Amino acid sequence: LGQSTTLTGRTIARHMSAATNEVITGTYDHVGQSIIYGDTDSVYFSAYPAYKDQIDSGEFKWDKDTIIDLYDAVGNQVNDTFAGFMADLHNCPAQYGKIIAASRESVAESGMFISKKRYGLLVYDDEGTRVDTDGKRGKLKVTGLEIKRSDTPSYMQDFLKEILQETLEGASEDVMIARIREFRQEFKDMPPWEKGTPKRVNNLTKYTKQWGKTGKCGVGHVMAAINYNRLIEMHNDKYSLPIIDGMKTIVCKLKTNPLGMTSIGIPTDEKRIPDWYKDLPFDNELMEETIITKKISNLLGTLKWDLSRTETKTTFNDLFDF
Repeated sequence: LGQSTTLTGRTIARHMSAATNEVITGTYDHVGQSIIYGDTDSVYFSAYPAYKDQIDSGEFKWDKDTIIDLYDAVGNQVNDTFAGFMADLHNCPAQYGKIIAASRESVAESGMFISKKRYGLLVYDDEGTRVDTDGKRGKLKVTGLEIKRSDTPSYMQDFLKEILQETLEGASEDVMIARIREFRQEFKDMPPWEKGTPKRVNNLTKYTKQWGKTGKCGVGHVMAAINYNRLIEMHNDKYSLPIIDGMKTIVCKLKTNPLGMTSIGIPTDEKRIPDWYKDLPFDNELMEETIITKKISNLLGTLKWDLSRTETKTTFNDLFDF
């Protein structure tokens, strides 16, 4: 029964895509010319490729209002096909087949589709409500990107939203490279303990006992919390807040050190940073790689931009670049 339900749903979603392409291009194909992306219960499409010549010649008016009206009409025509499709493929009576319907959700000015369930859109009409108001081009709709990951610091989430918005609004590669270089410098100027990765520590008591017996812990951010608690004891620190089960922490990378620690956590609620913590050999370059380089690459890598240009390392050519 579960398999039957799943497969029936998949055939309906595939038909929705194929019917959408047929309305626009005349071809019943779920991966046709107009289809951009398909998911378990949705399809993203564009009529622009099919009407490009008429649009370029001025025969087809192509503005936001016209596009919304067109896509609403496409949705209505696709909905008219469900009853017949359900009868033909699933032997479903008309009164049940016509229950199935799709609704037009978002109309976007531009979008970036990275992989399955990972995309961002600059939406200007959200389920019939215009959101390109008050001088804004629209609002971001984000699914599965670094912007929403819990291990992305809030300041980095804000920056990723900024560069995604500007990219979708048409900012050039050179403009975005310059902005990322500027942000990298801001990151370098931050205190090392603010450059780490947010992590919630679960089962700390269990893993602390395990580490006490074996000297090993296979969960990196939990080991970082154990290291922090160890150093509190080693420095006889009676003021700092120890990490306990379920606590939110910031995990920072460390350079090679006599204690063999590769990372260390600190509670996010700790307002007073102890001096012994500030003196630790933080690996700023590795944290920049983790927080900035990898996350920006995951977001913008699909554009084939030369993101290596965002590096702020001073070279011989930089010194003599006039």
